[in-house]
Amino acid sequence: MKPLPKPLQITVYQDVLCAWCYLTDLRLESLKQEFGDLIRWRVRPYPLRINDKRPTDKELRGLTEEVRRAQQEPEPVAKLLITELWQGGDAPRTSIPALAALEAARLQGPSARNHLARAMQRAALEQGVNVTRTDVIFELASRVGLNMGPFSAAFHSDDTRKLILDEHSMAASRGVRGVPTLVIGGRWMVCGLRDAAEYREHILTCLGKAHTPRSGSSERMVH
Repeated sequence: MKPLPKPLQITVYQDVLCAWCYLTDLRLESLKQEFGDLIRWRVRPYPLRINDKRPTDKELRGLTEEVRRAQQEPEPVAKLLITELWQGGDAPRTSIPALAALEAARLQGPSARNHLARAMQRAALEQGVNVTRTDVIFELASRVGLNMGPFSAAFHSDDTRKLILDEHSMAASRGVRGVPTLVIGGRWMVCGLRDAAEYREHILTCLGKAHTPRSGSSERMVH
């Protein structure tokens, strides 16, 4: 009997505060169903704000403009995105706590992590809630049904923060400069929000034949 092919691994680097990552998640959903066991998906944290400090007025204007640009995308959910997260007076200082919560949830299974991620994205990007606050994190974790004892222990662990910082350093050393970024097969890097059809094309290429990046595209080989 011919052995089954080894699944293609796709690593998705993302930050829960990023509107582009939220839209990318939605576009990848149909591809996850289409390709099934042919692909092993790996979602990893890449904090856009590492240092714990208040965003400058210039940074807030830039972050607000990013959301406004995301609002123009064709998905119905894009029209639900709001800018209050960066304009409401309680802007996140760093995304580390939110990403630590997702890593703590992951210990209870990938679906637990995914449910919390979606709840945090909706709260932050559709309601303007600062999901890096501990009280908000624990409310959302309880709401999605996590086992709060183990979640609390993992969330407060220094090892969880170290894991996120180590992941960031490793990703940066491989050429990741922002999110969303997909690394396909450990070989090709696709940066920024793309159409679902384009993601599909990249996946099919890596599953079946050699791929030559398009001239002028933001695709490159992983170092």
